[in-house]
Amino acid sequence: MQEGRGRLVAALAASGTTGRVRARALTASGALIARQGDAPSGIAELDGAVAMWRELGDRDGLASALDSLGWPLVYDANDNPRALQAFEQALELRRQLADEAGATRALSGIAQVLVAMGETERAEAISLDLLEGAAGDARTEHFASHYLADCALIRGDAEEAGTRYRQSLHAALRLGDVVETSFEVQGVAMSEAGSGNPRRAVVLAESVAALWESLGLSISIAFWDALLERYLAPARESLGGDYEAVRAEGRTLAFDDAVEAALRNDL
Repeated sequence: MQEGRGRLVAALAASGTTGRVRARALTASGALIARQGDAPSGIAELDGAVAMWRELGDRDGLASALDSLGWPLVYDANDNPRALQAFEQALELRRQLADEAGATRALSGIAQVLVAMGETERAEAISLDLLEGAAGDARTEHFASHYLADCALIRGDAEEAGTRYRQSLHAALRLGDVVETSFEVQGVAMSEAGSGNPRRAVVLAESVAALWESLGLSISIAFWDALLERYLAPARESLGGDYEAVRAEGRTLAFDDAVEAALRNDL
């Protein structure tokens, strides 16, 4: 990813190319830069790409750029109103183009923003529709189940959240995406905390923390961080003097074992 970003940045700086070629390069470069942690620069390039696609009158390119823009706005910039606007515009364009797969991606983005805004009723309705229409697509199943779990957790239904996070975890494993898998283990940890199992919650959460450290990841998403604090802080406190030992247990638990434990619910 770092190499790809470097080549795109160098090509954009050296080239006077305009039109669709430059718009595509800006879209790709902006998305890469944002994913690598420089959200302001990535968003700026994506804003430039959106403007170029609008000027070109290319609805497909514009929808792609808007979709790429929505994710760093909600995940990194915590600018939910702008993110929602971007995804809604992308959805409208995808429907105009009769692009069902693109419309599904845009709807997934809308559901994510609604979760981040705490608008659980709207998020759940969209997520249930996504799940019903997934037709075996692991990515759609993963995200739809995850949003449903988030909504349950937000309203305090830890049991429902645990069921949904485990469904999402199964789908994430089919995708082979370790970061998405780790989010689901965190979700299960929160559901365990909310169900009165603080030791299990802390062990799972600390296994994820150790994984992220080993991968050099530092992930902070405002609404997710707030949920983690809401559920895990009381779990840590309830362990009292046993907390450090439980934390150490989680840190030494191999992540694959944590995944299996989360699925089996048997730590």
